[in-house]
Amino acid sequence: MSIFYAEEHKTCYNYNVPELVVFKSFELDKNSPPVFSEMEKSMLCFVGEGEIVAKFGRNHVKNIKGGNFFLVPASVNFYGWQLCRSKLMCCSFADTPKFCNIYSMENLANDLGNKGCVDNGFFTLPICKRLHNFLCLLAGCMEDGIQCAHFHRLKLQELFILLRVYYSKEDLAKMFSPILGLDDKFRELVLSHYKEFVDIKQFAALLNMTPSTFQRKFKSEFKKPVNEWLMDRKCELIIRDIKTTGKTINEISDEYGFSSTQYFSNFCRRQFGKTPTQLRFEDF
Repeated sequence: MSIFYAEEHKTCYNYNVPELVVFKSFELDKNSPPVFSEMEKSMLCFVGEGEIVAKFGRNHVKNIKGGNFFLVPASVNFYGWQLCRSKLMCCSFADTPKFCNIYSMENLANDLGNKGCVDNGFFTLPICKRLHNFLCLLAGCMEDGIQCAHFHRLKLQELFILLRVYYSKEDLAKMFSPILGLDDKFRELVLSHYKEFVDIKQFAALLNMTPSTFQRKFKSEFKKPVNEWLMDRKCELIIRDIKTTGKTINEISDEYGFSSTQYFSNFCRRQFGKTPTQLRFEDF
């Protein structure tokens, strides 16, 4: 459908601002590039049709059929590619939304305790009929040209209300277990600045903590020691640059502080089992 006063919408400061866009819709065919996560934000992914292969972090791979959705927590590298013609809707958020004005993730964590924990940190839920209708209407509105940041924020709140009323607390706790009970402010600071620091002392100073306090807090929030987590992020960013950018191997090596391309090649062999060139040209 066409929308009225399209030019008025397009000239509004709320219109089509990439950093404020919450929802993105993808129609994937055999030639479509993979869909990647925004590592500074968490992301809900809804597979409407078809089937995708989802790779999480460095090791976890899972096939997800149409009619299901899942969560990719902030800081976890994700990319998905289609096994057949597929439709995918992704919803990204930095601050964790409330389910409604009186029920939050904190309430859910308090109600469920450890009952919602998922051992492998990954869980899928079926897209119920009402949620399916919501996603179809949203996709249609976006196709019509409604790319207003205010619209996206309202739809994000509507989405979480639908999750609250059409899914059990137990299922929601399993879905959101990787981000339940977390300190959003601490995580936001870490995710915004982790590329800038080379050691724990600098990191801790940013948050006005002693290194030991910072390390305890960090492990509580991210479930890994600082150095291990930073190495995972470095590896995931390197893989993403190798596979999705036009940067040369030399440029990537320099960008990540390697003293030579040989040292970078050795690093890739240790971490991924392949050279940078092999990684670039292998299939996803």
